[in-house]
Amino acid sequence: MGRTIKNQNIRRPKPVEKIRLSEKHLYLRIFLVILLLAVAAVSFTYALTSYLKEDTGWKVIQVSSAAKANVGDEFTFQYELGGGETSATAEYKALTILYSDATVKAYEIFSADESFEDVVNLYELNQHPGEILTVEEPLYKALELLEQYGNRNLYLGPVYEEMYNLFQCKEDYETASFDPEQNKVLKEEFAVLAAFAADPEAIDLKLLGENQVCLEVSEEYQSWTQEHGYETYLDFYWMKNAFLVDYLAEVMLENGYTRGVISSYDGFYRNLDERDVSYSFHIFDRVGQDIYPAAVMEYNGPESLVYLRNYPISTQDQAHYYEMKSGEIRTAYIDGADGLQRTSRNDLVAYSSEKGCAEVLLTMIPVYVSASFDASAPEKWKADGIYSIYCEDRVIHYNEEKLTLKQLYQKDDLVYTAALVG
Repeated sequence: MGRTIKNQNIRRPKPVEKIRLSEKHLYLRIFLVILLLAVAAVSFTYALTSYLKEDTGWKVIQVSSAAKANVGDEFTFQYELGGGETSATAEYKALTILYSDATVKAYEIFSADESFEDVVNLYELNQHPGEILTVEEPLYKALELLEQYGNRNLYLGPVYEEMYNLFQCKEDYETASFDPEQNKVLKEEFAVLAAFAADPEAIDLKLLGENQVCLEVSEEYQSWTQEHGYETYLDFYWMKNAFLVDYLAEVMLENGYTRGVISSYDGFYRNLDERDVSYSFHIFDRVGQDIYPAAVMEYNGPESLVYLRNYPISTQDQAHYYEMKSGEIRTAYIDGADGLQRTSRNDLVAYSSEKGCAEVLLTMIPVYVSASFDASAPEKWKADGIYSIYCEDRVIHYNEEKLTLKQLYQKDDLVYTAALVG
């Protein structure tokens, strides 16, 4: 039986009604169309300009996505726009270019494990012992500082190489191959490496002036490292960001940018602001497995702050820490005496309005990277314009008379107090 379609015309389109457009006022209509297009263009331009325009006030300056290396993740640069002679937008653009270029340059010249075209960095020094090389001035100045403070941690490169492998472990069972606390053979190797690092006859970096350097390594040490599979003689490792933050700060200051703060995730801060403006810095205290916001430090003016801690607080810390399921923590704070990690206390803050982060750090290392804490040492630092803060038994010890501490932690039975020492 065939299908019957009811109302066969229901799907047919209706006849098209032709409408004759009047040519009356044709030029007026053309003018109105052009006017509407112009208004739309102006509106789009205004919206785009508003989107690209930077407001005055505090802004995080980031490394440009066009930078040839992804180097900005370890640093935060906060700047107050609008206080200069140019607009906030122009200032932001200029700062982004300057900061991006400086960050890339710093990354390249301090790198110990990567080479770059036309850059003589630590990697090149490691690859060419016995040769005279000309390095970038910021690197040369950093090497001079290490020599001035008698710090030879730079020569612990092979130990840092192995510790980095430890910190990349995901499970505790993987750590046995890289942890000298569990691996007796590795512990003995670290002791040998520490002895080499401490001996200028075995390894020494000669500073020859005019940014020229020569890494001298004895045949015995070269043979030993080759036999045991180590490739890196020199590495700033966990100290590196102190020097990088200083370099970035100096670049900003040299170009007249002072209303900002540059910091790294691992505890190095440079405040550039010369105005009488109040800033705050949080003081933490680790007790057992708990971390307490002990107090807030308030300060004015330019300041270099260094916050050393033997525990991780963010995912970025995986390059310098490994926490066992038992709660034990391995750190990158290697003691040059035997190549093993140790710290004299959980946290220590030091700061100075006269010195950069690197000098503050180099002052702290002999006291912090030690088996015991010398409480008399921070008092001696004051002669060099360096002050300290640390917590012990819920007491915040500080040694700068004019320092202001606020918001001391008080909750339930836990009460923090402050004590001026010295």
